Amino acid sequence: MDVLLLRSPTLDVPDKYEAVFRTHGYSPISVPVLETTLVHLEQLGDRIAEGPSVHRFTGVIVTSKRSIEAWGQAVEGVVARWASIPFYVVGEVTAEAARELGKRLPAGLGPTDIRGGSEAGSAEQLARIIWKDVSKSKKMLYLTGDKNRDTISRILTQRGVGLEELQVYETHGSSTFVHDLEDALGRAGFVGCDANEAWGWIVFFAPSAARHVYPALCDHFFFRRLVDKGGVDDHGHGRKEIAKVAAIGPTTASFLRDEMGLRVDVIAPKPTPAELASAIVGFDSVSRSV
Repeated sequence: MDVLLLRSPTLDVPDKYEAVFRTHGYSPISVPVLETTLVHLEQLGDRIAEGPSVHRFTGVIVTSKRSIEAWGQAVEGVVARWASIPFYVVGEVTAEAARELGKRLPAGLGPTDIRGGSEAGSAEQLARIIWKDVSKSKKMLYLTGDKNRDTISRILTQRGVGLEELQVYETHGSSTFVHDLEDALGRAGFVGCDANEAWGWIVFFAPSAARHVYPALCDHFFFRRLVDKGGVDDHGHGRKEIAKVAAIGPTTASFLRDEMGLRVDVIAPKPTPAELASAIVGFDSVSRSV
C-alpha cells in the first residue's frame, strides 16, 4: 500500500519516515510542499552575540526545524555563551536537529540542554512543559515562522512568562508541487481510479501546507468529508481513488477537520516516524479484520 508523505525527504541520509514505512511493507512517496526562506538572520545574530544575560533570557523556544537552521546560520562568527540556556522544542524531528546543531557548533553557541521533543508533540504540550519548568517573571526568546499560531504566547503570557518573539523564517507553497506530485505518482505506478478501493494514505504535516496542496490532490484522489457530498468532491468531480488521511499531530488534524471539513482517519500520538507508522499500521490491521 502506498503512503504519500507531504514533506521534503532527507537527502543526505536515509529518510526516517520512508525507512520506517518500508519496514512495515508500505511504499512511501515523499513530495515537497513548502518552500522556506530564512529571514531576520542579522537580528537573530545580534541577539545571540549579546548573550542571554543582556536580555535576561532563561530559555529559547523553537517549534520548527527551520528555526534551528536559522540559528545555525545566524551564529556564524559569533562568540557567546548559551550552554546553560535550555532550548524548548516541539517534536522529535526538531529535537534531533537541535542536537545535531549543538554537536557541530563550538562549545556554548548551540543547543545542549534540549527539552520537550518527543514529549511535546504540539505547541500546547510544549507550553505546559515550559510553564512547569519556569517561574513567573522569566523571559524567553521565541523563534517563530510567519504562520505560527498564538498557542504558546497565549498560554505563557497568561501565566506571567515574558516572551520576545522573533520571526526567523517564512513559508509559502511550492511553485512546483503540481509537477512534482504528478511525477512522483507516475514513478510509483499510479494509474487512475478505482472507486471501490482505497489507494492508500496521504499524510499531512502542517496546516500551512494542507490548503495549498488540496486542489492538486483532488485532481487524483477523493477525500472522505465530515459532511457527505454524495461522492462528489469540492471541484464537482465524481468519485476518484479514495485516500485515507493521516495527520502528524493534533494541530494539523484540527485544521483538516475544522477548516477543510476532511475526515481524519489517523493522528500520530507523537510526531515521530515510528509513532506515525504504528498508528497507520494499527488502523489498517483493524480495517482488515472487520
